[in-house]
Amino acid sequence: MQRSALFLAIAVAALGTASSDAWAKQPKTGHAFKGSVEVQYRTNNNISVAPSSGERFDYAELSEFGIEDEEDPAADDSEEEDEGDEGDDFDDLIDVDPSEDEIEEDDAFDEDGDGIDDLLDPDEGGVVDSESRYTTKVGLGHKYTYAGGTTAWNNGIRFASDTHNQRDDLDKFNWAVTSGFDISPAGSKHGFKPSLSYVALETDNNKFATTFVASLAYTYEVSKRLGLSATYNYQDKDIAKPTAPDSRVDTLAFGADFKATNDDIFKLKYAPKVEDSTQVTRNTDAWGWELTYTRKLPWDMTAGVGYKFDSVDHKNLVPRREDDNTTWGLQLTKDFGKWLSLELGYETRDRESSIESKNASNDSAYLGATWKF
Repeated sequence: MQRSALFLAIAVAALGTASSDAWAKQPKTGHAFKGSVEVQYRTNNNISVAPSSGERFDYAELSEFGIEDEEDPAADDSEEEDEGDEGDDFDDLIDVDPSEDEIEEDDAFDEDGDGIDDLLDPDEGGVVDSESRYTTKVGLGHKYTYAGGTTAWNNGIRFASDTHNQRDDLDKFNWAVTSGFDISPAGSKHGFKPSLSYVALETDNNKFATTFVASLAYTYEVSKRLGLSATYNYQDKDIAKPTAPDSRVDTLAFGADFKATNDDIFKLKYAPKVEDSTQVTRNTDAWGWELTYTRKLPWDMTAGVGYKFDSVDHKNLVPRREDDNTTWGLQLTKDFGKWLSLELGYETRDRESSIESKNASNDSAYLGATWKF
């Protein structure tokens, strides 16, 4: 209750002080402000393999469609810059929001009391628990563009709350702050974005984890149709439970955005990850990739389909445990101007484990809305 009241107060303050004029064309230099509010309702028929609220497919937004004439040197790209900067500066943070099954494993390594770690226990994890989740996020951003327009200083703060219908132990409150620079040398197709972020996660009003993330993102515009990117994150996780180990995580992610036509966008991501922990049960290697295709439809609508695969190897468990997770997704989005959008989606997720009792699947449907100001 205290967490919900705090979040409501923050949301009201943000809405009361923000101006809808922030979406007007931003100046080349000086200060600019932006923000967003997201709400989502999601059903799950097996919460143990449900995606976390931060684990969403990277479908293209309506503002990303359209290709300017590459042969027209007089084309004004200022509007494209404004539209392409609609992210909330948290898009490049990978794996900072633990999934529901990770929280359960950290919270009770031997929940059934048989002396066997539940990560390996063949008698644990077979219970299917359907559950619905309400997610609310508020993000505020500040950007200062220096004279010349090639360097900008970005600052952001975000609050996110997950509330479940029955499983109160899975309720979460997450907040994060980030600060960094966006460097785009004049006349160059290269871009650099170093940043430092701090993320805190609470469950049941108790601090669960804090994370410092040092990040360096690089982008290269091959053409108006093709863009490449690479992002390196270094995380230092501090988990405030005696049985839950701290960890250091190095993440390297590569991406490609391809505008096949004015109405078709493909996005590909590949992320190898290595995680080192202070306790063997949390020492994991993981890698994964994601592919999405988004089609622009009439009436300011888009339709997207996505596929995601990740493999997790619990390195130091005996016997060894390896999980392969696959997810298919569909989403339909409707924009109401630049300020409001609605989304309707469906996802199915399967986990195949080397420990047979850990095999599981989850089907989920969601309805969400985003207001940008």
